[in-house]
Amino acid sequence: MTAIYVVCFTIGVVALVGSAVLGEFGGADHHGGVGGHTGDGVPILSLTTIATGIFGFGAGGWGTDLLGLDEPGPVIAGAVTAVALMLIFRGLLLPYLLRQQANSHFSRRSFVGLLGRVELAIPLDGWGEIVFTDPGGSRVRAKAKSAEPVALPAASQIYITDVDDEFVHVIAVPELD
Repeated sequence: MTAIYVVCFTIGVVALVGSAVLGEFGGADHHGGVGGHTGDGVPILSLTTIATGIFGFGAGGWGTDLLGLDEPGPVIAGAVTAVALMLIFRGLLLPYLLRQQANSHFSRRSFVGLLGRVELAIPLDGWGEIVFTDPGGSRVRAKAKSAEPVALPAASQIYITDVDDEFVHVIAVPELD
């Protein structure tokens, strides 16, 4: 089993470094993950979350295997470490990274008045995701809410009316015939 822990540890490290270098937050065009979306706009099983779990399983299993524990001790330790690291990542690190990805060169207030497009439909009384270009020309993805009386489907044109710490508030831009 030691080889499995070492392989998981190595794959996890490589995937975490790759995610850190290539990015998954906002600026990258990544739609990875196979889970449902949570309140932060990133799929539950995003590349970074999965890599964190694989790394945790390898680290916890390999560490307890080196201590000489018999099976199933290392498997349980690996699973517990994986879940703990994933919870730490999702609960502490990811919210911080998502706040930081909102282009540090421009205030979020500078987004007001910009046009964009809905990427993930915005349901009534819910949130979705929009894409727009910031004043510096960078592509930005953001969680969005709308006070419109109807849902805004994907590919709808939008106008940003306000921003807060968590959401960009938008209205639909009617198509001109």
